[in-house]
Amino acid sequence: MHVLISIVGKRTEHWTSLFSAIAARPGVRLTVLTADVSDTTLSDLQRLAQRQPNLRYHVLSHRVSEERTGHMASILFARSGLREVAARSRPDVIHIIGEPAYLSTWQMLRLRQRHWPHVPVTVYAAQNVVTRFPLPFPYIEQRTYQSIDHVLPITPAALNVLRVKGYRGRSSVVPLGVDTEAFQPAAVKPRRPFTAGFVGRLERHKGIGDLITAAELVDCDLLVVGDGSMRPEVERAAVRRPGRVTLGGWADHQALPELLHRMDALVLPSIELVQRNVLPWIGIPLREQFGRVLVEAMASGVPPVGSTVGEIPWVIGRAGLTFPPQDVGALAQQLGRLRDDSELARELARHGVHRARTEFGWDRIAASMCRVWAMEAGGPAVDHSDDDLDHHDAPMVAETPVQADRRSAPPSRAVPQPAVPGERSAESPVGRPAAE
Repeated sequence: MHVLISIVGKRTEHWTSLFSAIAARPGVRLTVLTADVSDTTLSDLQRLAQRQPNLRYHVLSHRVSEERTGHMASILFARSGLREVAARSRPDVIHIIGEPAYLSTWQMLRLRQRHWPHVPVTVYAAQNVVTRFPLPFPYIEQRTYQSIDHVLPITPAALNVLRVKGYRGRSSVVPLGVDTEAFQPAAVKPRRPFTAGFVGRLERHKGIGDLITAAELVDCDLLVVGDGSMRPEVERAAVRRPGRVTLGGWADHQALPELLHRMDALVLPSIELVQRNVLPWIGIPLREQFGRVLVEAMASGVPPVGSTVGEIPWVIGRAGLTFPPQDVGALAQQLGRLRDDSELARELARHGVHRARTEFGWDRIAASMCRVWAMEAGGPAVDHSDDDLDHHDAPMVAETPVQADRRSAPPSRAVPQPAVPGERSAESPVGRPAAE
């Protein structure tokens, strides 16, 4: 089975682990199209292509960048690169890593219609807040709903947003994953003061200020990994508490496991804010869509502690502790529980490792996605004999992150073609019914 995946944007490094797992599946050949991605993503793709002969990638030029507009939704592939890809080989299935409203999603659907009109298409979705975008994005979004065969939201909340916005086709909740070979519990846990940790962007909506205060209240050490506009606040905390607060910059995939091993709790104290970086009059709520570092901590045997914002509680499940957002006292109390109750900490760590390996491992995620693609492509195109995930049709429950939701869809209706800068808009409808 030949799978063609498109991906755009700077924050895409974590997807290369999924690509490696997909390319390792028996009978699968993978081609990845990229544009405007980070240097780290490109170097990882180059390394994978050298190691896995059935993985190929193409770096396409782009005409509108994320840096120029502030959002991945506006990235546009250059048409010449898409034409070259279309001339090489026909895929059996197309998967788009990009929200239904993205311009690059619209381009991939046009590519399918022009060159491979009968090839099934699946789309990733992560938005967990119903947001109304300016034109032409709502038209693209509705057109996508009517054109795709299957959507793969990363959480039940993301699926709910799709239903509210009008998507009625087939869906399977497939979460983000973790490389369980790279992220494993430490062989030996050294004696040290209790240490709370944070990994991510040092921005207000991540709640880093609340964590600094809570660490002072509970009198524990603090290890902060990342960078951002609130770095000065962390530096001031390090001055107030010399030797108790450590600040490191961004860590790559190889360095992060060792840093997690220096933590006794990984804290994600996110709060909800409204972002206005696309247009001043368009407010986009920032609500944690997943929290990938949570599953990396679980795989490393580090209990996670998270606020109840967005999908954090769904991801943590029974493997960690939660607290109300911006409730510094409650956060300090949860850190104190982990510090003072070693049995609780060990129990959460054991459960987290099991949950990460059985429900969030990239190999399991890849198996689930290949099952969906084989079904949509019309036959058992890959070998699933080594799979042990039997809950693909299970009810939607938080502790079972890979599920399917197969609902009949109404006949496809044509949606007006959006006008996109630099692209002609007079095209025939993509219009493929998403019904079974």
